[in-house]
Amino acid sequence: MTTTSIRHDDPAIADLSPEVSGKDLRNILAGVPTPIATVAALVDDVPVGMVVGTFVGVSLEPPIVSVSLQKSSSTWPLLRRADSLGVSVLTADHSGHIGRLSGPSAERFDGIGWTGDDSAVFLDGAAASFRTRIHSEVDAGDHVIALLTVDYAYSRPSAADALVFHNSKVTTPHIG
Repeated sequence: MTTTSIRHDDPAIADLSPEVSGKDLRNILAGVPTPIATVAALVDDVPVGMVVGTFVGVSLEPPIVSVSLQKSSSTWPLLRRADSLGVSVLTADHSGHIGRLSGPSAERFDGIGWTGDDSAVFLDGAAASFRTRIHSEVDAGDHVIALLTVDYAYSRPSAADALVFHNSKVTTPHIG
C-alpha cells in the first residue's frame, strides 16, 4: 500500500489551521459541487417539500441514497409522516424555481409542475427521480442524515444539465 504525506510547504494548504470553524468549513465546501434536489411528498393531500443540496448515493445493495437536513427544518417533521418520499434531481430548467422551492412552504409548489405516486411527489422534468422510504436517520451535529431506501428510480434520457451548488451559486456543470 502506498501512502502520501501532505507537504507542509504546499501553497494550497499553507494557510490551513489545526482547527476548522463552521464558517471555514462552509467556505471550503462551497467549492465542491453538489447536486440540488427536492424531497417531497403528499401530506394531508397537499404537496410538501424542500430543496436539499446534499443528495448522495450510498449503497447499491440494498439501494440507498441519503440527504442531509437541518434540524431546525419545519418541513422535515411533516415529510417524515409520509409513507414514501420523492427525490427529484433538478435541472437547469428548474433554476428559476429555486427561490420558490426554498420559500414559504405554502407557496413552494405554486406554478411548478409535479406528479404524485402514492405519497411521493416528483417535479416534472427532473434529471432523475427516486421513490424512497426512510431507512434510518443519523444524528449529525446541526443536521440529520436521512438514509432512504430506493423503491424505484428513473432518469430522463434527454435531461438538461443537472443543477449543482458550487462556489456558493446555483449553476450547471460545464464538462468539455
